[in-house]
Amino acid sequence: MIALRKPTYYLWRSDFSSQEEFEAERKKYTDSGFRVVIFLDGNSDADIHNGIKTMVRNHWNDIS
Repeated sequence: MIALRKPTYYLWRSDFSSQEEFEAERKKYTDSGFRVVIFLDGNSDADIHNGIKTMVRNHWNDIS
């Protein structure tokens, strides 16, 4: 059995000047089969993988 998962696409809310523009972009990716993760703040030029690794490290004791 092959388990298929949706690819993830990251969007920063601060990159869009209006809610309509943001929703259109989000819908474009969800309609294409992506799981969309939305960040409300932070630097969109930062490497998202470093942020995720840091978050896991910060919460590792809570889950182990």
